[in-house]
Amino acid sequence: MSRRRLVQTGLVVAGGLTASGLWAAAPAAAQTAATADSGADRLVMLGVDGGPAINAGHAKPALALVAGGSVYLVDCGLDTARQLVASGLGFANVKHLFLTHQHVDHTSGLPDLVLHGWTYARSALAGLTLWGPPGTKQKVTGLQTMFGQDVRLYEAGGGFADYPTLRAHDVKVAGSSAIVRIMEDDNVIVDATRVFHGSEVKDAYAYRFTIKASGKTVVFSGDTAAPDANLIRLARNSDVLVHEAMDTSLIDKITASLPQAQAEELRTHMIQAHSDVSDLPAVAKAAGAQRLVFCHYTPIPQAPSVFAAKAQAAADAIGYRGSIIAPSDLDVITL
Repeated sequence: MSRRRLVQTGLVVAGGLTASGLWAAAPAAAQTAATADSGADRLVMLGVDGGPAINAGHAKPALALVAGGSVYLVDCGLDTARQLVASGLGFANVKHLFLTHQHVDHTSGLPDLVLHGWTYARSALAGLTLWGPPGTKQKVTGLQTMFGQDVRLYEAGGGFADYPTLRAHDVKVAGSSAIVRIMEDDNVIVDATRVFHGSEVKDAYAYRFTIKASGKTVVFSGDTAAPDANLIRLARNSDVLVHEAMDTSLIDKITASLPQAQAEELRTHMIQAHSDVSDLPAVAKAAGAQRLVFCHYTPIPQAPSVFAAKAQAAADAIGYRGSIIAPSDLDVITL
């Protein structure tokens, strides 16, 4: 059975589980998986490792929704450019990037995306429109300030295409519970709402994409604490809910070596601003989401099958019957 077929059927390929709605992805020929059935609308999980700490062999948050042949990025963490190449997507069809919030694990891949995407001859980035909380426009200005000299030197003698046209929009969601339409093109309609990600993060957003050709809906939670009422409302009757996932039992492993005050601050943030994986089936059930897909695994890397098993136990307890998918980097989910 092909890798793509495994994704479509929801069979587990790691962790010893079968036909239960669980899928824990195994390391496999990721580039083959990403390019198979390349005309289909799909999710490509470019990076699913959360948090600012670099973990060898894991890419930071970046998710690609492919619809109508266009690539819509949600977040742009470290290694996004590398993962676009590894997945076979390249850069030519990347037209829009949506930032969920201004944390470096979701934004630090932006310079690589623009600069290396521009110089990637096989499918170079020609233009990019950014959408995100206040501060998004400033990031584009900052790129020009920091790398302007480098760009000019390549333009003068590098033999590259024109530098990409960059446009940015600071998305403002008025009110604490509003759902706002922020973008529409030939392929998708995009709506946004606020989610809670700690009192210090004033603007954290979740996004809902409605694919015009099929009517399918995909919702991205960004980082938030479950259950978030706004997210549940945004994800109502969605086909896919992509939600951050944390294993709370492992928080002590990252706080044990820290000074007490710093450890307590981090512990409080993790518990109050993130979502334990066992709480996610209840979110999906409340929203009526057909499929629940995990991303942004924290606090430390472990097998996706561990997250899947914990979620399935919670789902069984509350009667959530949707599919639960625990992917790895570069896995593909056909819509």
